[in-house]
Amino acid sequence: MRLIENWFSERYSDNLQLSFRIKDQLLSIKTDYQRIDLFDTYDFGKLLSIDGTVQLTEKDEYVYHEMITMVPYYFNSKPSNVLIIGGGDGGAARRLLDLDIPGITNVEIDGNVVEVAKKYFPDISSSFKDGRVKLIVGDGIKYIRESRDKFDRIIIDSTDPVGPAEGLFSSSFYNDIKEHLTEDGIVVTQSGSPYYQPTALAMAHKGMSEVFPHVKTYCAFIPTYPSGLWSFTMASGEEMKLRDEKINNGKYFNSDILYGSFYLPEFVKNILK
Repeated sequence: MRLIENWFSERYSDNLQLSFRIKDQLLSIKTDYQRIDLFDTYDFGKLLSIDGTVQLTEKDEYVYHEMITMVPYYFNSKPSNVLIIGGGDGGAARRLLDLDIPGITNVEIDGNVVEVAKKYFPDISSSFKDGRVKLIVGDGIKYIRESRDKFDRIIIDSTDPVGPAEGLFSSSFYNDIKEHLTEDGIVVTQSGSPYYQPTALAMAHKGMSEVFPHVKTYCAFIPTYPSGLWSFTMASGEEMKLRDEKINNGKYFNSDILYGSFYLPEFVKNILK
């Protein structure tokens, strides 16, 4: 992360970075797990950064949160009990509430993320006020190992595979996840930028493929994420089939996006080989 003359920059490589002109830096704290920075930008509203990488902005957060929740929602049996690992901003839980999911458990390792979201992103974090959402501040890996609960969907809404999130991309973790899925349940994770983070995508796909017989990768356009092209990977012990039901639109998500997001560029297919 660089902050020069009222510009916040996320560096993608030694030769490229994305910069946001900022009105003000609202917050900068170092927690036990990571550094959290918050900026008020001109073009994207408030921007949350963790360890120098953009996590969300007010202007385009809906794309990520719709795609990590609504795509797996429409496959296999209709979910009623969902686990979110990460997602301390509350955005994924909010989208699940829009889908009328009656039971949502949200496990976030860093309580500071939750508190920042409540203070600075009240609309996004409004899900934590809903009685259907059970918020647990703790280690998601430990929760999976100790819990006996089963879930129809498990959403891994984590940062990139470094630091506290590194273990969330391993095959041993996916083995533990499998034990907590219902028969045709689905696990989904964000798997990074195919262009700038091909290793993260390959790691997620390989880890899931070693545990689950059915794995799918899909992509979305998220303007403030590296290259704009972002990947998600989901897996199940059963073949993943779309249910025969009406597909509701989001701000980004619709039936065309649902089908089209699985049509991958050739270079992305090559990463998955």
